[in-house]
Amino acid sequence: MDFIKETDLPGIGKKFSIAAKDGGHIIIIVHDDGVREIYRYDDSQDNEVEHIISMDDHEARKIAGILGGMTYIPRALESMKVNLKELTIDWHRLGECQLTCKKSIGELGVRQTTGVSIIAVIKTKGENIVSPGPEVVLCPGDTIVLAGTREQIRNFHKFIQNEDD
Repeated sequence: MDFIKETDLPGIGKKFSIAAKDGGHIIIIVHDDGVREIYRYDDSQDNEVEHIISMDDHEARKIAGILGGMTYIPRALESMKVNLKELTIDWHRLGECQLTCKKSIGELGVRQTTGVSIIAVIKTKGENIVSPGPEVVLCPGDTIVLAGTREQIRNFHKFIQNEDD
């Protein structure tokens, strides 16, 4: 799914059309009142539309968290990066020997040193901490979700490597 077309729907919200790999399209309509609707249609079947699901804002945010990897990250995607113009979101799993482990986010000074913000910590025991404070201690095996520019993310990886030396 490489192509996403965004269309304003005056008085309704926004429509996002995503070209699927199989030639079909996925349509997501985000209403101004927070309701989301998802449709799918197959180009080979005369554009016949199938309504898949409608959800309120709370449900959509829960599903977005699941789809975005906040509750489970497949092993193959543990080092995945998402780029949104200047913003990069990166997942980094902490190794056993990293000196960053068993230190709090505040002690590490990651934001001050690299410019990167730790926006979530996925603990090894399944606990998810969204918007962690400086008191959160990082442990071996934790996955941290980072947000910053590409350069800031590179600075973070250099910082982590220097911590290991």
